[in-house]
Amino acid sequence: MKRFLTLLLAAIMVFALAACGETEETSNTASSSAPVSSEAPVSSEEASSEAVNPSEAPSEEPSEEPSEEPSEEPSEDTSAEDPGEQTPPETINKFVSIGTVTVNDRATSSNAIPLTGVDVEPSYGAVILYTEEYGLLDAEELADFAVVAFAYDHEYFGYVKTAFYEVGEAEEVIADEDGFLIAIHSYQETYITRAKDVAAGTTVFPHGLHLYDGVDYEVDKVETAPTIDGVVTDGEWDKYFIDHIDAENEAWSYAQFEKDHYYATADYYVTYDDTYLYLCVVVQSPYHYCPITQDKAGDMWQYECIQVKYSSESPAGDYISEHFDRVIDKTADNEKVVLSCGFAVNDSGETCYYGVTDAKVACSRDDGEQITVYEVAVSFAELGVTPEKGTEMGLAFSVNSTNDEDVAKKVWKNITARNGGGIIGRNDYAKIPVITLN
Repeated sequence: MKRFLTLLLAAIMVFALAACGETEETSNTASSSAPVSSEAPVSSEEASSEAVNPSEAPSEEPSEEPSEEPSEEPSEDTSAEDPGEQTPPETINKFVSIGTVTVNDRATSSNAIPLTGVDVEPSYGAVILYTEEYGLLDAEELADFAVVAFAYDHEYFGYVKTAFYEVGEAEEVIADEDGFLIAIHSYQETYITRAKDVAAGTTVFPHGLHLYDGVDYEVDKVETAPTIDGVVTDGEWDKYFIDHIDAENEAWSYAQFEKDHYYATADYYVTYDDTYLYLCVVVQSPYHYCPITQDKAGDMWQYECIQVKYSSESPAGDYISEHFDRVIDKTADNEKVVLSCGFAVNDSGETCYYGVTDAKVACSRDDGEQITVYEVAVSFAELGVTPEKGTEMGLAFSVNSTNDEDVAKKVWKNITARNGGGIIGRNDYAKIPVITLN
């Protein structure tokens, strides 16, 4: 019996061992038949790091210096109270050029002083132009500024330097009634040097600023419209006289003429009615040379003629202030805010003109009397102006007096309103005279 039980127990044990071996074999067979991944196996550490944003994961190596320890280098986030780290104001679209004005002048030119403001309070890094209207500037305001003063000099037909103060030297200053100041912060060393180096008698030109109102005037409405026939009869224009142009007149420039040989003079008249703006210019000159024809009227600028600018916006207003520079900004021309025109009588006695279509024009030359007459009526419809009392607009002209000898030498002699009058060369529209309809 015991032997039977022993044999039975042995059999059960053999059966159990056989069953265990079969289970392991089956498991291995199933694993080998499963799809195999082409990727390398990922460790548990790598899986953990992929689940964390790398920028947020802790560094595996300790930092060489504790983050709390201050850096030896100054922080980039410095206080605004540190003058060396303050930001200068941005420049505006106005600048002053030194020397003869050319079409190549820019605020970035080596002869330019770009401005950051006009008649505003002094501030760090600023380059500010001040007029008399701003009033007195004292030593406290100018402690960190160099100051250069300019005034108009009719001998040079432009603004010339009258004084220069190093940084902190100016105690109390105010702009000349017929001039301006430029205050330049110590930060702007380049422009301080340029201002200091302006030579005696060298003219400077403030671009984009209507600084002088001596050529501005009011226009009376006509009682009886003048006849546009190139002939000035007694009393026809007398009531509408505006100015006499000669070299003594502070409002006009003979800068292109030989010194003390200012041979041409002129009288001009302006009036208006509900339809037209009327202009008459009577030029006294021993010369008259204009070898053009109507089909070449655009070439008259080289000869004896008048060139005229009409502006439907006030040259002292915001629009022209923004779009004053015809050389680099054609907006005022493209939008027909400013019309550029020319009027002449050629060597055959024929009237020629360009720039307007809805106009009446008649010009004549009397060689015996040495007088040239320009009569022009341009419709307000073409000018884009409603002729109401108080309306401000712009009207400028130049008297072109280039004779045959000048043309051969390519020398141009033009009389313009002060500071160019918005005509010739730079065409700074802010210099066009403002006229107000009465």
